[in-house]
Amino acid sequence: MKKSRFICLVVSTLMILTVFPATALPIQPGESTTMNTTEPRNQPPGPAYAPMPSLDALPDTPILRHSPQAETVIMDDVVVSIIEQVDEALFLSYEENLTVNGPRPTESASCIAAAEYMYNEFQNMGLAVRYHHWTNGGYTSDNVEATLNGTDETSDDIYIVCGHYDTVSSSPGADDDTSGTTAVLIAAKIMSQYQFNHTIKFVAFSGEEEGLLGSEVYASEAAAQGWDIIGVLNCDMISYAITTNDGNNLDVYQDSQSEWLYDYTIGVNNEYSEYIGTLALHDAGLSGGSDHYYFWQNGFSALFYFEYTMTPYYHSPQDTIEHINLTYAVKNTKLVLATLAELAEAGLLSNPPSTPVINGPDSGVINELYTYTAVSTEPDGEDVYYFFDWGDGTNSGWLGPYNPGISASAQKSWANAGNYQVRAKARDINLVSSGWSTPITVSILTDRPPATPTITGPAEGAPGNAYLYKLLTTDPDGDQVYYFIDWGDGQTNEWIGPYNSGAIATITHEWTEEGSYTIQAKAKDTYGVESDWSTLEVTMPVSVEKHQATQLQYFLQQITQLLQNLGLRFKQQ
Repeated sequence: MKKSRFICLVVSTLMILTVFPATALPIQPGESTTMNTTEPRNQPPGPAYAPMPSLDALPDTPILRHSPQAETVIMDDVVVSIIEQVDEALFLSYEENLTVNGPRPTESASCIAAAEYMYNEFQNMGLAVRYHHWTNGGYTSDNVEATLNGTDETSDDIYIVCGHYDTVSSSPGADDDTSGTTAVLIAAKIMSQYQFNHTIKFVAFSGEEEGLLGSEVYASEAAAQGWDIIGVLNCDMISYAITTNDGNNLDVYQDSQSEWLYDYTIGVNNEYSEYIGTLALHDAGLSGGSDHYYFWQNGFSALFYFEYTMTPYYHSPQDTIEHINLTYAVKNTKLVLATLAELAEAGLLSNPPSTPVINGPDSGVINELYTYTAVSTEPDGEDVYYFFDWGDGTNSGWLGPYNPGISASAQKSWANAGNYQVRAKARDINLVSSGWSTPITVSILTDRPPATPTITGPAEGAPGNAYLYKLLTTDPDGDQVYYFIDWGDGQTNEWIGPYNSGAIATITHEWTEEGSYTIQAKAKDTYGVESDWSTLEVTMPVSVEKHQATQLQYFLQQITQLLQNLGLRFKQQ
């Protein structure tokens, strides 16, 4: 009798779990902590109709690509506004629209219809959309890709969020993987309302169940074309949770190339936990069972997000909406969107400021501060921040805010002599950036030259006479100076001095022959840095003897004229 009662109890429990759908299961916040573990989890299943790629095929040393260090995540109001738009109604609507036609095996009419539906949805969002056609493993189909281009013209960085929209022939695939594809569509719908510094691609793959066929071609072509894919977020089965514990945990698979990205998503999860909900992430290790795999194989960083407890309805006709947990699915989708928005650097839709105009010196010396200014206008009338790149690997950081049209200034000194390209860009309060300004090439010397000296003195005279000339210069560094004078007659005075900066130097010179001469003078400081030449034209029209004879002749002419005048007067009397 006791045994019969026990069996009845078990049967009753199973009936209750079957009758009441998981969508109604509440997951109370605060029931588990946001601790993130590194305990390896069980491997998720692989593709349905092909052997799972061997983990032994993963390279011990990944192909070297750009892998940024995980940075500290600081909550951003724009990111909060993005993830707050994710709700159960939105998730359910996409789930229904994708599962309505039943199973979607690759090449089937229902799979093609799903691709057309997603293509139209992406297009209606205003995104650049395309079918990525592929042929692989005896199959032909299309991935569907939508692109939201980044606003930073200097960035080639690409971030991808993806899932697969095909299913096995026996299942409508509400969890596998309509849930991941829904997350991709939600990301596209919400993020299309915003701008991002870096490019985002929203990709739905086909051929996953046949052996990751669509993603294999896509990742290989991206690598061959030199795409700068920084991170891939793959969502595959993120909606099943039957217990509170299931609903508060999520597995994340990574390889060594992707450790930074795993650390980053942990930081996002912790920083935005108030808006995401209670969710502990678990480092589940390696997996070759989903579309992230061939990104790993091509050296790209990628994460695979997977439900903590795998659905028992996997690849079965019972993988329906009634057996997914919308609360859990929304929580996981929020985590993925927050991670993506932080990586791509989100900002509100806004017109960028104009490219700033910069001004400042184009020469100087080491270890002295110089001031540079930048000014930009903002078509939306928003405040502006400025960023100066000093051309030596350093920058000013973002300065501001400033009213549009008001100049910002920053100071810079260089420790080493050389030529540096100084440029600036602007961004508005929504983090939308302008292009870079036309750079100023700044030549930095160890020391600055004195100013070109001035020469003052007679511009004409007679050979044989000595004339006095004065030379004057200033040195911008206050150094003493020397003068070099070329008198234009083959004679020079070489580097007389030193004289204090701003002090007058006097020197005499005598020309021995008639002619026109060009006096040239330049200065140098105590470090040997020389100024440009200055000049003064001098004419020596007559010799001393001729000048004296001319004066005597003139005197006699005057006497003669005087006598003539007196004689005339005597006659008149």
